[in-house]
Amino acid sequence: MPQNTPIFFLFLLGLAVGTGLLVVGLLLGYWFGRRASPAGDLVNRSQFLQMLKDLSSWTSEFSGDVSKYQSQLTSLSREAESKSALPKERVLAWISEVMETNKRLQERLDHAEEKLQQQTDQISSYLTEARTDGLTGLLNRRAFDKATRELFASWQGTGQVFALGLVDIDHFKQINDTYGHLAGDAVLQHISDTLQTELDDTVCIARYGGEEFAVLSTARVGDAAAVLERLRDEVSKIEIVHEDRVIRLTLSAGVAEIQAEDRIANLVSRADEALYSAKLGGRNRVYLHDGTLCHLVTRVEPGDQVAADGADTS
Repeated sequence: MPQNTPIFFLFLLGLAVGTGLLVVGLLLGYWFGRRASPAGDLVNRSQFLQMLKDLSSWTSEFSGDVSKYQSQLTSLSREAESKSALPKERVLAWISEVMETNKRLQERLDHAEEKLQQQTDQISSYLTEARTDGLTGLLNRRAFDKATRELFASWQGTGQVFALGLVDIDHFKQINDTYGHLAGDAVLQHISDTLQTELDDTVCIARYGGEEFAVLSTARVGDAAAVLERLRDEVSKIEIVHEDRVIRLTLSAGVAEIQAEDRIANLVSRADEALYSAKLGGRNRVYLHDGTLCHLVTRVEPGDQVAADGADTS
């Protein structure tokens, strides 16, 4: 056996250990980076601190195991260098010892990876809870506002136009009063599912508040209005059975597009004005705000038009 064989083995094992540690570091960076989101600031502070303590604890244990392994490799390396030749029995014992140490380290690596995955899943759960509405599973208002700011920044930087649609369930208070709040919850969940099915090409969908939903799209306002019109038509055909009672639904919607010299508040105001026009116009319809006036998108019969004066907009 060549004289430098033990040193060569040491080199390879040391290289393998170093590579393993590098991989662990990269996994940490990748997983935490991948899980990062615009709602990262919503994680509960006490939960986050506890997670960091847990990470610190098991990484310290892992670091200790690596230090022991390094000490053993150093000791064996010095023994190999101090002798011109090693008996075959000593070489075999040395290889057996290194393999056993390597096995223990591998077990610790596997344990570290498992702990890392647990922590990653925990962070993901925190972020999901922080960003979503508990009843519908859609984005909540805070997460939606953040997404709107990001689209606005993109529009300022690249000129990427986007549209905001506001959708409201007609007569929702009456549904709650007539059928009960459990029925109201079932309606909200059903509408949320329909929104996600029918509006799958949008940037994001959120429960904006109460029975109102908000939609962001990078389509031009006319195309976004057409999508909301298809949604309105689809919902008008829905019948929800709750405790042997049939609930029929309609939606009203308004949509507006970001414009030059705009601010987010201006965009929201125009979309809200379009929604209000849909309510005043008789509900179950979509209006588009062109920057100056609101225009009816839904085709309605003359007899379906309702006078605006004194209209209930719930």
